[in-house]
Amino acid sequence: MIRKTIYIVLSLYIILGGLRVASAEEAPASSNALDGTEIIKKSRELIYQIGDQKNKVILHLIEKDGTKKKIEASRYWKNYRAKEGLDSKMLLVTDFPPDSRGISFLIWDYSQENKTDDLWLYLPALRMVRRISAQDQNDAFLGSDLTFGDMGQRRLDEDEHKLLREEGYLGTQTYVVESVPKEKTSIYSKKISWISKDNWTVLKIDYYDRNSKLLKRQTIEWQSLDNFSVWKKTEVTNVQNGHRTIFEVSDLKVNGGLEDEDFTERTLKTGIRK
Repeated sequence: MIRKTIYIVLSLYIILGGLRVASAEEAPASSNALDGTEIIKKSRELIYQIGDQKNKVILHLIEKDGTKKKIEASRYWKNYRAKEGLDSKMLLVTDFPPDSRGISFLIWDYSQENKTDDLWLYLPALRMVRRISAQDQNDAFLGSDLTFGDMGQRRLDEDEHKLLREEGYLGTQTYVVESVPKEKTSIYSKKISWISKDNWTVLKIDYYDRNSKLLKRQTIEWQSLDNFSVWKKTEVTNVQNGHRTIFEVSDLKVNGGLEDEDFTERTLKTGIRK
């Protein structure tokens, strides 16, 4: 039961840590002055546009035969902008399914090189807080096609980035950038991202396996909120086994004034009442 619970919460962390925010007012410089590394850097800086956010999330796991699983949760996130070596803190409280209600997950995400993120899990049935760590970024959970590393923030220097071309995608002009991981342990040989030239939002990512064959395709839909672009829905399809993951965001509010004390062992047990 504990192992299954960890899988549920960590699967959510993979994608929840990846919620992005983009300023609607910021426009990119001329592509002549940009290389692949600079484009990826600008797209990753989107997360620093706001101070905090809270929202509801629904995760649909869909097998090739149509079998579905659903997880619902409340998510709270605070931006630290590298203050005291922290990128962000995130609290996630599971609301559904019933046998997982109240299970909570807290992460302190560090910006410092070689510093491991701090993660805690609360199991209400056992009234136990357990400290855990994500040792293997390539692990998959709940039988899904997601891994820890897919949607988390990788450091810029962990990959070699190359601007391949500029092209249209669904009516939007994009930069197409190839990112090749430096570590030999990655399950990917490369990732190719389609990044909007208008506001740096990532619209599509193709993931290639170690044999350079297309493994997964991720598409992202955005919505406008308080002059920011934020995730509305993202879908990840494993093209090799037919599995799909759909992640939906609702009731999203930004800059609501979340505090440091909202991300502690106490709120891990009680949730945030705001």
